Amino acid sequence: MSNPIVSVVIPVFNRQETLRRAVLSVRFQNFDDYELIVVDDGSTEPVAEVIADQPRARLLRHKANSGAAAARNTGAREAKGKYIAFLDSDDAWHPEKLARQVAFMRSKPDIRASCTGFALVDEGGTFDRRLPPPDSDLREILKGCRISPGSTLMIERRLWKVVGTMDENLSRLEDWDWLILAAKCTSIKGLLEVLVDVHHDRYAHVNEAQFVAAAQRMAGYARVGRYELARADRRILLSAIQYELAATYYRKKRFSQALRALGESFFYSPWKRPGLMLSALKAVGADISRAIGRRATRG
Repeated sequence: MSNPIVSVVIPVFNRQETLRRAVLSVRFQNFDDYELIVVDDGSTEPVAEVIADQPRARLLRHKANSGAAAARNTGAREAKGKYIAFLDSDDAWHPEKLARQVAFMRSKPDIRASCTGFALVDEGGTFDRRLPPPDSDLREILKGCRISPGSTLMIERRLWKVVGTMDENLSRLEDWDWLILAAKCTSIKGLLEVLVDVHHDRYAHVNEAQFVAAAQRMAGYARVGRYELARADRRILLSAIQYELAATYYRKKRFSQALRALGESFFYSPWKRPGLMLSALKAVGADISRAIGRRATRG
């Protein structure tokens, strides 16, 4: 398509079967003015087979695995649409996602970036639903990489050109880093509808060392002035980075490291942490409940 409204970008490294689910969720949208760009980031699996029968799709390939940021950058550079919508290869869109979000983006002239609500899904089905804030400014985005999993984000292609590409030195958290920079230009508007399924089993694949390295790099960026933050805002970001580390350590059952990181999070921004700590405890309880439920079902 020469001038589609939306360019959909899916980065993928192997995960052939989950890619199939993601691609089908795009194909069955009730909005057809889009192009689909799948970026094969050095896969060893034949991911090209997944889009062989997709007339709106094209495949771009990296010779070697370069990371999610590089794959998204490659797709965005080739995008022709007015808007770019990102979809992770292990997630899926609801059929009305593109139509509803494009209408939302067009509803007001100041909307340059938006995200939607999402459902958290595991092998047992949907276990949680989350809605974004209606309007996320820089301060809200600094609090954590929570407002927009990559699969809900839609942005103006012109905004991408202004903000620049995602940081390919970050093996994780590259979308959060990009959103912080984008918030210098615009707020992120929230469409208060659940339109995406985010698959919770993704956390099993998180490389702990890569995540820790990315978090440390972002903390370094905050300290050297990449984000041009006031002191109070810088402490909010450093606090949020430690909170994300705590969540990762917890999911990897590294409980002592999780507690240490949570303590550092509280140290940097104690007046912001109590609510998030309650959220963390709620998430821990939900994880325990699901685990007990699975064991009972198997028993």
